[in-house]
Amino acid sequence: MKWTGCLVVNTNGKNIKKEELPPLRLHSVLQEFARTSASINTWKGKKESVQNTCLLSKLLTLQEVDLWRVQWCLGQHLLLGSPPIPLHWLWYADANSTAKIMLKCYDDEEALAILDAALMLTGIDDGVIHHHHHLDLQAPRPVPEPYPDIVKIGRRKLITRTWSVDLVMDALQDQGFLNTAKREAISICGVQTDKNRALVDMLPRKGSKAHIAFYKALSQSDPFFLQELQDDLNTESLSELESSGPPVSIDILDFLVLDEFKSFQWLVRDHMSGGNLPPTGEEPLQHSETSVTLRLLGKQLDRHAVNIMQKVVPTIGFCLPGQAVTSQRLPDIREETADTPAVELTPEVFEDCHMFRLCCQQMGVFRCSLTGLLLEGFGELVYQIIPWDVGFLSSKGLRPAGPLFRFTLLTGSFHRLHLPHCQLLADGGRHSLSVAHVTVDSVHFITPGQVTEGHAIINISSFSCFGLVAPEESSNKMKGLMLLFHQPRNNLLFVVLLPRNICLTQVMKEWKRRTGAEYVESIPDCELIPNQSYKLSGEPAVSIYPESSKFLNFNDYTNFLPSFQVHLAADVRTVALHLKTHVNQLRLIGWLFGISESVVWHGFVNLTVAVSSLSTEDSVDVTLLLLKVLNSVGLDDVKTFQRLLSLHSDPIPVSRLEAADRTRTVDLMVQQYQTEGAKQIAEEILRMMDYNQLADQLQRK
Repeated sequence: MKWTGCLVVNTNGKNIKKEELPPLRLHSVLQEFARTSASINTWKGKKESVQNTCLLSKLLTLQEVDLWRVQWCLGQHLLLGSPPIPLHWLWYADANSTAKIMLKCYDDEEALAILDAALMLTGIDDGVIHHHHHLDLQAPRPVPEPYPDIVKIGRRKLITRTWSVDLVMDALQDQGFLNTAKREAISICGVQTDKNRALVDMLPRKGSKAHIAFYKALSQSDPFFLQELQDDLNTESLSELESSGPPVSIDILDFLVLDEFKSFQWLVRDHMSGGNLPPTGEEPLQHSETSVTLRLLGKQLDRHAVNIMQKVVPTIGFCLPGQAVTSQRLPDIREETADTPAVELTPEVFEDCHMFRLCCQQMGVFRCSLTGLLLEGFGELVYQIIPWDVGFLSSKGLRPAGPLFRFTLLTGSFHRLHLPHCQLLADGGRHSLSVAHVTVDSVHFITPGQVTEGHAIINISSFSCFGLVAPEESSNKMKGLMLLFHQPRNNLLFVVLLPRNICLTQVMKEWKRRTGAEYVESIPDCELIPNQSYKLSGEPAVSIYPESSKFLNFNDYTNFLPSFQVHLAADVRTVALHLKTHVNQLRLIGWLFGISESVVWHGFVNLTVAVSSLSTEDSVDVTLLLLKVLNSVGLDDVKTFQRLLSLHSDPIPVSRLEAADRTRTVDLMVQQYQTEGAKQIAEEILRMMDYNQLADQLQRK
């Protein structure tokens, strides 16, 4: 038996299927369940009834794969007023344990209603008799006593675990702790963790009443997550955090989310030389665990480390005695740089290609060679690309017109920012661009002071988030890119149409991760029209799919979907491509006047990697590495790993994983995600399962 939070989960039992049991044995299983579950205190303290055995009997009829699907559904909001069960509570659960967990979370009637909803959602329910016809909305759940400093101490868990942030924001807004402007500043982020981070980091500045209101809202929307969070915190010692010891302690480092922790290691490593410190370089510090990082930092770097940490996470000032929260407001050091020629600099790039670090030693105009950003001023800063919430912008009648950048100033001062755009300006320089300026408290859409052929220019007094937007209905021509990626193993050439102001480094990294395809070249001299259909022809080419494709990638700066897939013969090294506009006219008009097509680009493309010369050494090395990792965990954990693979955003079907052993699982991952993608996804899942050392081993290879 294994304890997970306050829940008892059987880690060794196999799922018992009803058809495998004789009637007497099934009856004894149900009796045993009724006897043991009678001792479980349900969430609301209600006495359990004979319907418990009905719940179990339904679960016992499910095949293992169907049980997995039902358990996934239990982690969703299936019925109004019934919060979801955290999915990892069900990772090891068989039918018996699943029933006990459900009854721990819901009363009898509610549990049966949710199970029936899950069966209907998965298509398993084919006319079973329902034991309820109407489920009254439950009264508000009792609010447990607020845990002291749960927002401060539990920050990392609150940010990384998925919970109903919209429901919590509704409650905080109703009570006056969250206004419309602040909610917009949270909603503009496109990733759940960024939304969670913005809301959680707001609370310490709002005071104890906001803290209590947040706690109450979370107890109603996600009570099981809150219960688990409390159980986790009850097992952790807070003594070091409350002591007057060194400001950088292992508790403070645990305050950081994984991406913040990695950023902190990356930024602080330059100061790890000389003195009595060991020679660390990049690898030992950047990929070390919390305790090793603390040891490598040493006491003499406490003040500097805290300063960097406050730059990465300003909210941490509330957790450090005697430390003020740092501001990103820039000192008023201005020097006219309008006529100064731009100096191109190549920034240092963080491993995921989403974060960049630029050092400008003296006052001037500096151009980032990877993102196209121009900055006027001097100093050192870090900037990263974060996804937009396209739905939020659409509600404002807007769409992205460039990446959303989040800036962190480390030293110095900058007074002007040039954001790259791809819009073709009308006569007189007319444009429809606005700049979204996102602060911790609001979102402002401002008109650029000047728009040149390549940049929208604004004056800045502080650093936060900036990104270009345009009216949603805008369909003017834009400067575009045609990117080519070659997958020699399958003789495929992918053609990707994108706006000109995309971050090419990010696209290359993402395509390598997703497909293993090699970047061939980018063709910048393309004028593209949003939602316009285009047609690609090539010689020689076995086939091109689809026949025509709309240019849709203008609307999102994080999904780099292919427009065309060209199947080549095995020995092809050079291919001629023609990209044309494609207009679907009426057949009669086309017969009379001809099809209206115009050439966007044509030319020859050299494929530098021939199929016959492709080395498989990297693929073999990654396969062996992944197999070694899976061989180092138990069978139950392999099953959990497989289940999380089936729940990934690009999932491997459950039916293929059902009978897969460790070797077959690795083969399926490499087939689905290619070598780099399989390695990265394995690392993500291992961290979800708290196998951080194994994940670090994968990352270092």
